[in-house]
This record gives sequence, C-alpha cells and structure tokens, in this order.
Amino acid sequence: MKNNVIFACDIGGSKLLCGFVDDNGKIIDTQKAIFPQNYTIETIEEYIIDFYNKLKLRNPECSPYVCGMTIPGLADAKKGMWVYACFSGIGNYPIVERMGKKLQLPIYIENDVNACALAEKVYGVCNDCENYFWMTVSNGVGGAIVINGEVYGGAFGGAGEIGHVVVDENSLICPCGHHGCVEAVAAGPAISTRYEMMTGKKMTSAEISLLARNGEKDAIEIFEKTGEYIGKALGKAASFLNLERYVLGGGVMQSFDLMEYKINEAFRKEAFASPNKDAVIVQTGLKYEAGLLGAAALTYNK
Repeated sequence: MKNNVIFACDIGGSKLLCGFVDDNGKIIDTQKAIFPQNYTIETIEEYIIDFYNKLKLRNPECSPYVCGMTIPGLADAKKGMWVYACFSGIGNYPIVERMGKKLQLPIYIENDVNACALAEKVYGVCNDCENYFWMTVSNGVGGAIVINGEVYGGAFGGAGEIGHVVVDENSLICPCGHHGCVEAVAAGPAISTRYEMMTGKKMTSAEISLLARNGEKDAIEIFEKTGEYIGKALGKAASFLNLERYVLGGGVMQSFDLMEYKINEAFRKEAFASPNKDAVIVQTGLKYEAGLLGAAALTYNK
C-alpha cells in the first residue's frame, strides 16, 4: 500500500484536473473534465468526489493522506476560503471545510498561480533559487512573487498581477478597463484576436503557433510581438523587484522557443540594466502539469 500519495486537484476556470501524485512529484494517474456552462459549487464538489473515487478504484494500492487544491481567483489559504472568481461568480466558499468533510482528508488551498510558483521550487527549475517570479500566459496572464522561498501576497492579496501591467497603451482593451495590458495583448485569446485583425482569419493561438513553425510570416510576426510584450512586462517587474529568475508557464508558453529571443531582447531594453544584468528568463520545468503539481506542492512538509 502506497501511503505517501497526495490527492491533487487543479481547479481551473473551465476544467478540472485531478490526480494522485507521490511525494517526489511523480504523477501516478489523472482524471480530467471540462465543466458545463454555468457550473456551481455543487458541480465542482460532485466532480471532485467522483474523480477521487475513480482514481482510488483504478489505483487500489494508493491511500492518499492529504489533498491540495488550486483555486482560480482569490483564495484565503489561512481561512480555507475560495474568496472570489470573477469569471464564474463563485465566492465566499469554505472549500476546505466542506471538501474536508466529504473526502475525509486534510486539505490545503492556494491561488493557482501562487501554487504553481511554489511547485517550481519543490519540483521544478527553482529548487536552487529563493527569489523569483512565476508568470503564466494562457487564457489570461497572472504572476506570483517568491521572496526568500515564500509567496508574497501583498497587503491586500493582489501582489504579482503582472497581467495588468500596461505594455501598449494604443492596443486592445482589457476587461479591467485599461488599454494594452499584457493580458489584453499577449494571452491566448489576444494572440487570436491580433492575428484575425492582421489576416482576417479566425484561429486559435495553438494553430497560429503551428503556422509560425511552418514559416508563415504573419504568424511569426504575431509571436515575435507577443514575446516583445511579455519581455517588456517582465522588464518593468525586474526594475522594482530585482529578482534572480523569471519563470514562464501556461499554455502559450508551449511556444516559448518562438518568442524567447524577443522576450529577452525586450526585457534587457526595459529593465534597469545594472542591478538586473544577471537575471535570467526560463521556461517552467513543470510543463502542462504545473497546476496539478502546484496543488501537490501545497502539501509539502505538511
């Protein structure tokens, strides 16, 4: 019987990925689903319980001793509360108390990006680094600041929100109300929008990435500009954070190689040069499983 197994739940804005993970970060088995439209707290709970039972049935040798959950949106880890997620409207949800009773496991939660940042230190490319920034570029853009090995949340829980750093005032409007936030111009949907404005073709960011790899000029230009936006945002962050490492994750970063040169070029142009000359930008070591390993990392040393 394996007793060193973590039940990890990566709760996304539109999907749920659960899995059994061992203490070394090895993923034993996973179960995934896309949420229906207008899902509720009860929907999420039903999925989690169903997935837990299915994973146990498929892996009878595993006996999870703890559960970690990533929260999309604001989370109060100390109170065990899912505070608010604007896209689903879910809020004031005592997820630790409710799911702890249903699963009969101790549960630890954290905002999803903060959890990914912690996982990078436990399982990824920052095991030798105490001060770094983790940035996710996917359907949205988020960030987390790690100082002395711990996530810094800010006075009001909003530290690290690099997605709302303005990088092009004359560009697309962001849901936050500002023009040209990095989320508005560099997230997956923004890549699609900018490509459509350029070519008239509706395509996903993944499809545009494939075109760029096949040498299509417009697609290459879109990704180079995306890299410029990301590098500019990181350079602004570096000027006041002065961290050792900047780690990029999320679905769009599967195309990191298409943007790496422009990211670094823009970063060097934007950042205060002298104190940041040794800072480096790297791709996450966690790949697609960053959220799931983030959930597992919340239980580290618990």
